[in-house]
Formats: sequence, C-alpha cells, structure tokens
Amino acid sequence: MNLINGFCLRVGILKGVQVLVVDNDRDSRDLYAFLLTDLSANVITVGSVKEALEILNWFTPNIIVTEIRFLGESIYTLLNRLNAMKADNGNRIPIIVTSTSTTGTHDQIPDVEFDEYLLKPFDLDKFVSMIRNLVQEVVVENFCSDVLVLHW
Repeated sequence: MNLINGFCLRVGILKGVQVLVVDNDRDSRDLYAFLLTDLSANVITVGSVKEALEILNWFTPNIIVTEIRFLGESIYTLLNRLNAMKADNGNRIPIIVTSTSTTGTHDQIPDVEFDEYLLKPFDLDKFVSMIRNLVQEVVVENFCSDVLVLHW
C-alpha cells in the first residue's frame, strides 16, 4: 500500500486500466508511469504527438494523459484522431490535459474537448482519483450506448 498526501492508494486500484501518457517532459512521463504502474495500470509513455498517433494504431487506451503544449506539434492532431476513433467505434477515450502554464492555457483552448485539466505540479491523489473516476464513467457510458432496447 502506498501513502501519498495522507490518502491510501491500494495496489491494484487501477488494475486493467490502459493509460497512454503523452508528455514532452521525460520526468513527468517517468513519474506518471512509476505511480500508475505501481497501482497496477498498464502504461505506455511517449514524448510527442507523432509517437502517440503511431501507438494508437495498435493500442487502445482507456484514458489519455497529455501535455497541452508541444514544440512544433499540435495537440489538435491527437484530438482529431481520437474523435475519428470515437466516430468509428462509438467508444470515447477520456482525456486529462496537463500544463505548466499558469496563465491563459485553459482560456486558449475553449474548443478542445477534454475531461479534466491539471496544472503542474498537481496533487497525485487527485490525479489517480480522476483517472479512476473517468475510466469508470466511460465504461458505463460506452456500455449504455451499446445496449439495444427491444420492445415487444
């Protein structure tokens, strides 16, 4: 059992959760991978939008954690790909956006659809809780959208 900020995180709390971390900061990627793997998540980390797009050809995560700012790349490319995947199979992948910017980032991206926003550095308990809650919500949402109601 881990103790972070006074909150007990049970080993296995994220068992079976597939996480794609997209962050150009190696320390952030390593921290997320260490924490989430320790909680039994399956984590793949990449340092660019281009790498994330390649990974999505063979890996379908339950959730994506991504930095908002990439040098020479646009997060819109990744978000457009996720929207296309949702249109193809009907399943939505929740997104947690992170940033080191304290001014303007959230206001600069009003048309980007994401589920949560975290300003670095952030509380790790909150981060893990967000992942757990978003994955649970989407599982229910995707299940309900796949249910066919028959009337006799």
